Amino acid sequence: MHRLNYEKRDFGYSFALAVFMMAVASLALSLIFGDNATGWRFWLMQALYTLAIGSTAMIYSAVTHTKLLTATKIAVKPRLAHIGWGCLTVTVLLFFSSPLNNMIMDAIQAVGLSRPELKIERNVWGLLIVGSLMPAFCEEFVFRGTLAQSLEGWNNKAGALALCGACFALFHGNPAQTVHQFLLGAFLTLLVYRSGSLWTAIAVHFYNNALAVALSFTPLDDSAFWSVADHTGRVLGIMFGALALLVPCVIGYLKTTRSVWQKDKTADSSWTSFSFVALGASVVLCLILWISSLLTK
Repeated sequence: MHRLNYEKRDFGYSFALAVFMMAVASLALSLIFGDNATGWRFWLMQALYTLAIGSTAMIYSAVTHTKLLTATKIAVKPRLAHIGWGCLTVTVLLFFSSPLNNMIMDAIQAVGLSRPELKIERNVWGLLIVGSLMPAFCEEFVFRGTLAQSLEGWNNKAGALALCGACFALFHGNPAQTVHQFLLGAFLTLLVYRSGSLWTAIAVHFYNNALAVALSFTPLDDSAFWSVADHTGRVLGIMFGALALLVPCVIGYLKTTRSVWQKDKTADSSWTSFSFVALGASVVLCLILWISSLLTK
């Protein structure tokens, strides 16, 4: 007998499995390729890591006897209006979070800790395929297809969005992008809940990554561009201007699109103590990794 939907208790278990897979894959790949892989070895390592994370969704559905295509909503046709609003919103979100993240990094550096940075090679095809397309598929199967779907029937809708966003941000363990990943994770969850299709989040996630890649080849990738000390008016103007646009974008999305959230849900299933323990232990591990990244010179 196979289940058609995930339940609330699956959130803790599936996140714990994803964190375990992340730790195992990171350790195994570092032993195989080393910590300073470059060229094709770097991109192969990144591709294998992303595939390992994505496999979590398939492993969990198999272990729990759940129909993967049905439970993750990957079999549902996406709605273009949701994708369009999603792409517009994450564009504005990127221009809001970029200066804010840089301000946070400046503050971290000011107290004597390592400045958080993304260490990735500048290769257009590698960035688009391995750094943008693959994570859009693999991460969405895990975070919006498995974790988020387990909370779809939860009566606390705001709590579901916040929890999905927080776990998405913590999982990446990069303080340089924590703010953006939390907001992005919560918004992608909202898109999937309202549209009823995982493809919506996959498309918008890919767009977000591809846009970040495109901007990385412009002056906007330079931290000096976002320096509040040197360009106060420009940086604050962009940040608060984007914030002023972000709110109308979200409201416009909510007002102009039809939601199917909880349309097929009939019960608000319960948490279990073991699920809480699994979730708590996984969050603590992610926090340790997050903090250690600031202490490593």
